[in-house]
Amino acid sequence: MGIFDIFKSDSNGKSPSIDLTDFKFLSDDHTRIQNGQPTNADNKGAWRGIRVKSNDNNIFYVTMYNMNGNHPVWGDNIQMAEKQMKMLDESDNKIILRGFGVDAMGSSFADYGLTLHKMNGKVNKVSLHMHDRNIEIVYEKADNKGQSEKLDSFTEKDSFKGFIQKFSSMSMTDKMQIAMQTDVVNNRGADAWNNGNIELAIENFNQALQIMPINDDALINLARCYTKIGNYEKSIDPLNKLYILNPNNKGKVIAYSLLMHLLEDFDSDGGAVSPSTLISFIQQNFNISTTDSEIKSIMQRINEPYNRDILVYMIGGFGFGMGSGESPYMTSDGTTKSVIRDEIRDVLNWN
Repeated sequence: MGIFDIFKSDSNGKSPSIDLTDFKFLSDDHTRIQNGQPTNADNKGAWRGIRVKSNDNNIFYVTMYNMNGNHPVWGDNIQMAEKQMKMLDESDNKIILRGFGVDAMGSSFADYGLTLHKMNGKVNKVSLHMHDRNIEIVYEKADNKGQSEKLDSFTEKDSFKGFIQKFSSMSMTDKMQIAMQTDVVNNRGADAWNNGNIELAIENFNQALQIMPINDDALINLARCYTKIGNYEKSIDPLNKLYILNPNNKGKVIAYSLLMHLLEDFDSDGGAVSPSTLISFIQQNFNISTTDSEIKSIMQRINEPYNRDILVYMIGGFGFGMGSGESPYMTSDGTTKSVIRDEIRDVLNWN
């Protein structure tokens, strides 16, 4: 089955009504249904945690945790390893997700699906589908503070920073195996990029990052893809992770944030952004503290390739929608939107 075969009648990129950026669901009871017939097993007390995460509420990554104990082989609490999915459909009472693509070993994610059952706008149960085996497992919702805290701790270990810690403790053999797998997928993304297939490139770079979240080549390539198609907000996550991996990327993050704001606010008079808005944005999205003077020095670096200033700091913000006494960073006379687009792409190549 091809990557896009099952999405000929999908949601066309529409986001679900419930935010699935980092959705967690706890259950203490479930029913296994095979070939339409439920089993008689008593699963009360079988705690499971289901996590759905997404960078853009378009591609989703689903993981299941066993809250009762560790995996006998891997020593962690992962009951079902992460599967990538897209939304097929949504109605008043359910959100339907279906896997797409393949994992690093070539197994199809399309064999899996997830249905979030809704009542009054909230998820009250979740069904995991194993389509190739005609199995559905229905998980009933449960609330428990202790189990919820455990799920938070499991997902934190499964997070980007958690992977950094886990990777550092791996043997060199394991590190090399993971690196080789992620490089193969990243290279497929690079081929798609070179062939002009940005959507396929994004999917490959995301898959490379599922194998090895700290693949800095895949992170910067993903940021370049989103920049290429003008989805600047989606570049924030990979840029944030690049900064975590290497704080020397701070100047790149500040420059990108500045240029992104100027592009988003660009009109016939150019673009402008106040220091307070930019500094707050950088703090909230990257947890980076910066200053007016540091931003000005980065503006000078942005201007260096040109024989004139394309960005300026205007004393006094009257007439630009700024607060009282604020002086904006802005484009200078004659600076076109295309120049800012070119410059924001160049910033991603900074060392």
